[in-house]
Amino acid sequence: MGRMEELRGHHGTWRIDEETVRIRFDSGRKVPTLLRHVSECAVPLVAVREVEFGRGDRKRGWRMRLWLVDGADPYAGLGAPGRGATTPLELTGPYDGELVAEYVADKITSAVGLAREIAGGAVDPREVARSLVARPPFQARTAEGTATFDGTRVRLQWDGLMASSAKEKEKAREFRLAEIAEARWFPPVDLTEGLLRIELRGVSEATDVAHDFFTLASHGTKGSEETLLMAATINAHRVPAEPEAAPPGPLPAPLAEQGAEAVLATIRELGRLHAEGLLTDEEFDAKKAELLGRL
Repeated sequence: MGRMEELRGHHGTWRIDEETVRIRFDSGRKVPTLLRHVSECAVPLVAVREVEFGRGDRKRGWRMRLWLVDGADPYAGLGAPGRGATTPLELTGPYDGELVAEYVADKITSAVGLAREIAGGAVDPREVARSLVARPPFQARTAEGTATFDGTRVRLQWDGLMASSAKEKEKAREFRLAEIAEARWFPPVDLTEGLLRIELRGVSEATDVAHDFFTLASHGTKGSEETLLMAATINAHRVPAEPEAAPPGPLPAPLAEQGAEAVLATIRELGRLHAEGLLTDEEFDAKKAELLGRL
């Protein structure tokens, strides 16, 4: 690339050298909440799979998006099908800056190819993913309550005005990072709530939102981007970082490798689900027997 290129967009600036795209976001009130929380991040060029550029029009302006190698984008798969979500990997700008933006997009594409030749494509996708999310401890607040992640545990607390009576009575729950298979996020659609949902290894049962003690709901735009960032942050830190939740059926091997403590924690969670009527006697006995067989 020769010299560092810089591109200014609506909510931030990208600076590109021979190895990295460095992204710094503005702090103004019009900047999306998620981007203000992330503040700044860096993407190694070897982690970039594709650079997508759209010219747009006078009303919408240009758009540039980085697509990363598998496992490097913690926002991948979050959101309802066909509905985009805010991501730090996208930059937009006014129509009159289109030519400069397209020039920079071409430069990034060329630099990506050169970086792969030099580095051989070596990159730790989990390290890249963690650079694109919030730094623990991080808290997301909605009208229903709060979700807190300290790097090792996730706590859901239902103390907001929109919390159901069942969740107010439950007050809060905590989940160890080792127990979590995936954090999922769904944006609010029309009059339905948005959701942050914690899915545990070997536990996939769900119920209505008012009685689902694995969820924190958002209403309208309030808390929606914060819960999206929370889901991405949890997924970026969980080990192993998998793009999708484990399929239904036998529990995955990583659970057995975590030792007796993780197995017993999962049994306790199953017992709670059974007591709440979310698992039948047969389902509870079968899953419990399978877990005990791993001790």
